Amino acid sequence: MKVLVILSHSYQAQSVSNVAIAEEYKQAGFELRNLEELYPAGNFDIAAEQAALEAADVVILQHPIFWYNMPPTLKCWMDEVWTYGWAYGSESNKLAGKKLLHAYTTGAPRDKYTDEVVKGLSAPLRASAAFTGMEFLEPMGVFGQLAMANPNAATEARAFAQSVIARIKSL
Repeated sequence: MKVLVILSHSYQAQSVSNVAIAEEYKQAGFELRNLEELYPAGNFDIAAEQAALEAADVVILQHPIFWYNMPPTLKCWMDEVWTYGWAYGSESNKLAGKKLLHAYTTGAPRDKYTDEVVKGLSAPLRASAAFTGMEFLEPMGVFGQLAMANPNAATEARAFAQSVIARIKSL
């Protein structure tokens, strides 16, 4: 099974958790595409991104939650890569049948989020998966990952990544 991780983080130099998570994913043999590293100017290679998606069986969208949403680079990537006639439409549906996992980190601890809010964090991706024919896997998140407030952030992030990896391997 080929696993593709799309990582996006607007402030990677300050991210303890997402760096640790990315390292674990790479060690597990997952293909990692770090959008901010690959495209610092935001000019995506659409053909390369679509080819990577086409080759994958499972796609993980890994990112921090920013104001209850995904980072702007990831949203722009989706807008430009998941296009009509390729990702959906009457002539092509290249994402259909693939599994999509929303994996995220938050700076605030879990008790700052109601169950309704947690469910809403993945709502746009759940809808996008349904629209493109992907199987949306139950989302996974790790909370309280603001490193300046949590000295255990890197350890917790690695444990989170290991739980994601175990889940994917159990599919």
